[in-house]
Amino acid sequence: MRKYLFVAALILLSVSCSSLEPQHADIRIKYHDGTVFSEENVSLKPEGDHYVFRITEKELARIDTLLITPAFARAEVGEEGYFIDSKGTLTRFLKRKDRTAVNRGRHPLALQGYLTPRGCYLAYFPRYRFDINTILSLEDGKYTSSLCYVSTNVPETYGDFEIAFYPLTGSDANYSGMARLYRKLYVETNPDIRPLKEKVKDRPLLKYAVDYPEIRIRQCWKPVPCPTGPDQTVENEPALNVRVTFDRVCDIVDALKKEGVDRAQLTLVGWNLKGHDGRFPTVFPPESELGGEARLLHLVQYAQENGFQIVPHICTGDAYRISEDWDENLIAKRPDGSLHDSGFIYGAGRMFKTCPQATYERIIQPMNDKLREYGFRGLEYNDVYSIIDPVRCFDPKHPLNAAESTEYIKKILLDGIAKIGGIASEGGYDHVADVLDFCLYTRLDFSKLGTGFIDAIVPVWNIVYNGYIFSCPFSQSVNYPVKDPSVAMKIQEFGGHPTFYYYSAHRDDARNWIGTKTLDLLCSDDAELEASVKAIKVGYDYLKEYGDLQYETMEDHREIAPGVFRTTYGNGAEAVCNYSEAAFRYKDVAIPAKGWRIFR
Repeated sequence: MRKYLFVAALILLSVSCSSLEPQHADIRIKYHDGTVFSEENVSLKPEGDHYVFRITEKELARIDTLLITPAFARAEVGEEGYFIDSKGTLTRFLKRKDRTAVNRGRHPLALQGYLTPRGCYLAYFPRYRFDINTILSLEDGKYTSSLCYVSTNVPETYGDFEIAFYPLTGSDANYSGMARLYRKLYVETNPDIRPLKEKVKDRPLLKYAVDYPEIRIRQCWKPVPCPTGPDQTVENEPALNVRVTFDRVCDIVDALKKEGVDRAQLTLVGWNLKGHDGRFPTVFPPESELGGEARLLHLVQYAQENGFQIVPHICTGDAYRISEDWDENLIAKRPDGSLHDSGFIYGAGRMFKTCPQATYERIIQPMNDKLREYGFRGLEYNDVYSIIDPVRCFDPKHPLNAAESTEYIKKILLDGIAKIGGIASEGGYDHVADVLDFCLYTRLDFSKLGTGFIDAIVPVWNIVYNGYIFSCPFSQSVNYPVKDPSVAMKIQEFGGHPTFYYYSAHRDDARNWIGTKTLDLLCSDDAELEASVKAIKVGYDYLKEYGDLQYETMEDHREIAPGVFRTTYGNGAEAVCNYSEAAFRYKDVAIPAKGWRIFR
């Protein structure tokens, strides 16, 4: 009987008139009571210009796991095409060892793409995106890409479950076409998102941040990995690594101006009590070993008098027991009532995730009021929120499902816009795209290129959001002028914003995700300071000549010759990046090996 109930729920919601021919998918459902339903070739009924797989909310509440494998999400080794995920990871149908890779709800974009001999399709699943895993598998020469809904321990349903599958044809039948369609769908359903060209008309602090380099300065931090173990206390708290005092930041301002960099946004990282992540959620008073509140106020005034925007790095999503403001009522709870431990031990010990509702109601507003009193103006950086899925909270005092959590996170970020002038965060997860101004990087790294299923990494996110949110493409793209051309050119290929970071490699192990201690910006002496501002000048000059591309949509990206990639913008500009070992001629212009050119 359950089989027929499920099929009826699916068909009743999917019948409509359309010119599309029906498509099919294999379905496997495990219910909470342990029974299993499995059927091949379930019809995906067309609705208008796309197909829909939909289940009623009532039926979904009974489901533990739901596996969906469309017919067009299958391929054989040697066939033309690829699968692509929301991080821009492209998997070709190459011969390799059998393997399975599972992405557990980590979707910067709510999409999955398929280009096989059976057609080109975009899967679009914004409503239950953080409850959907993607499963990529190769077995006996056959590739499959499946979508798997996984319920939580406490059922969280918010409407009917739906995945839309859009066919793409002609010049749209590629990952660029998928990204352009996704952008259209997002903009149509999220009316609050505005192009940068429109946003900057009434937000001069945002325009400044787009037009000039972002310079992050890590001032001090406790050792990472944490030498005290997970439960750090005031009694066993380790000494700070102090690298850039408030007065030394004034020296950076002077050196920048001397080098000809007369504008940039400065983001102070670790300005707060006990440095970077030192005692969150406590941030006040400013760290005394950097000069304390008096010297911070002097720095803010000095930077602004010299033409620089200056803003703080904060993180209201994390908390540590060492904080004098530690309160279990602020921490998100798991379904069993336990504190939401992130499983991550950082400089202040074990990191816990705060509840976005409690954070909005108790933490962010008075914090931003004080930061505004200090004089900070620009794009406030509130860490982490846009690089993880929204934290659910099962505390009966402030319960939140993923959708409700997202709304409170947006309120937190909007408070930064209202009081400081704009908002930046760490990643590009687009559940907050309609409020986010800048993301530090759209993807952590490309170091695993060529391993597992990763055959290429392409700018899907950037095609969707360039011109709406400005960004640095990869964590390794930070400080790009001091890095190898294969890293540095990602700025040109992915439409990146020149972004710099003093003491980015702060960890004492090999897990630094932005750079290494030999490829970093430093300022312990005048020679290091001079070298650092010369690197920043490269990004400053780039923005003077090509900064207008930050405001343009990205419309196409493709490999036009082995190792040569072309990125095309909405205004017709083209960036051609030559990663090969030989010169490449484009439009009668020779582009040197490991070089790039932008054509207007």
